Amino acid sequence: MGKWIKQNLVLLIGILLPVLLVGGFFVMSHIPRLLAEPPMLDFLLVAYRYDNQNQRDFHLSFEVRDGKLNGSVIPKGQGNANYNRQYAAIFRYKAKDNSFDEIPYELPDGLQAIEESISFLIDETNDLKLDKSKQSPDGYSFEYRGYSGRGGLLGEIFGMGHRYQSNYVLNNNGAYVNLPKPGANPYYYQHDLHFMGWVIEEGSAP
Repeated sequence: MGKWIKQNLVLLIGILLPVLLVGGFFVMSHIPRLLAEPPMLDFLLVAYRYDNQNQRDFHLSFEVRDGKLNGSVIPKGQGNANYNRQYAAIFRYKAKDNSFDEIPYELPDGLQAIEESISFLIDETNDLKLDKSKQSPDGYSFEYRGYSGRGGLLGEIFGMGHRYQSNYVLNNNGAYVNLPKPGANPYYYQHDLHFMGWVIEEGSAP
């Protein structure tokens, strides 16, 4: 047996070395996932869409100001580069079970003849205090991965392949949490999801 090994040492090295390299890369690529704590904080997303059959003369925009989610209705033609955002849905990510819940909300009245931009608070989220920092206090960030991770066979082996349900993940130094699609409506653009803020406090509105 020893003589056979000596005679075929080069062949054995050629077989074992790639296996060891693959195993090493596999372990290294999964270490961050094993060491990272799961995300603890909920967050809010806004998903935009355009409906060619039910067009509106305005578009919607959302942002966080002073820890609260604010909406704007902007008339068509006022420097409107995002006119495809005529409809929007608000989603809350539930870290506990890695899922999304849609938050219904009401638009202001009298938008049929809107001429000036209108800002409004979303009462349904008024009891939430939001932190719009890119990174959460527990180290996660919301990222789009739709154009990355196409590593072929080796990419799939090392966990870097394109395997994301919604093209979006939570990333904590290489530890990725695959996010589900927010809601069942297929008309919300998967590439037009916008992070609003982490839910850092929840309770009665002041």
